[in-house]
Amino acid sequence: MQTTLQFLIMVDGPLTAADLLDRIRTGLPDAVPYRRDSVDVRGNLLEINPNEGADPQLAATDEDDYLYFPWRVELTPMESSVDEGHQIALARELLRALGGSDVRATVCAAFEDRV
Repeated sequence: MQTTLQFLIMVDGPLTAADLLDRIRTGLPDAVPYRRDSVDVRGNLLEINPNEGADPQLAATDEDDYLYFPWRVELTPMESSVDEGHQIALARELLRALGGSDVRATVCAAFEDRV
């Protein structure tokens, strides 16, 4: 499997890991619980992790603000059938699921310019 198919979505907003998981499971009802703060979704393991480098001040002011968002939603392909087009479509759907007036989300990927 190509590591370039892995991607992150950095998320900022007044959400807990459980809130993020609820939004993901509502927006992508085919997501199957895997373990705490993770699901199996469309051939990927999706894990929600706190961003150790989170900084609310820098998230509000830095040019690369997403680096300081509090949450990392990490997707790792687990099936050989996953290709780049599949990942782009999944990233778009996840952005919609996570979106809202209270949330900022940014995709970090080799293919981010096509999301």
